[in-house]
Amino acid sequence: MVEDFLNYDKMLDNALIGIVKKSLMLVADNGLPNNHFFYITFKTSIKGVMIPDFLYKQYPDSLTIIIQHEYSNLSVNDKEFGITLSFNNHNYHIIVPFNAVMVFYDKSVDFSLTFTPYDIIDEVKEVEPELSFKDENSENIISISDFIKRNSTPSGDDVA
Repeated sequence: MVEDFLNYDKMLDNALIGIVKKSLMLVADNGLPNNHFFYITFKTSIKGVMIPDFLYKQYPDSLTIIIQHEYSNLSVNDKEFGITLSFNNHNYHIIVPFNAVMVFYDKSVDFSLTFTPYDIIDEVKEVEPELSFKDENSENIISISDFIKRNSTPSGDDVA
């Protein structure tokens, strides 16, 4: 089997999440038109999700919110959206990174998208490439590091 170097599934999810972002941006700017309302299901355990503790205890895996009549402070950026919703007759502001979204559904037009949530990798290991050439006898090794000046500042002779 061929390794999925291009990772089409992730590219497709990223393209489709753009529809969710644009929809939420339009609603943030103009309100919900006509009879539209959104169901959004997201993973509560993904890094960056901010919900009240009582909701996390009640929904440790996923939570579905409805954006319809009682919401405020909807804000959207490239990585997440934030919204104030009422839970148990109290308003709470929640933040949901787009990589946590599992389902976006606009029931009024029967439009639905599903996603595979993923955690963001915080650190990328830096690996210095080992660039070398071995001759046929493997006795002589020429390394690129032999030709690189490290931690040097340009002198007057080095500047063009």
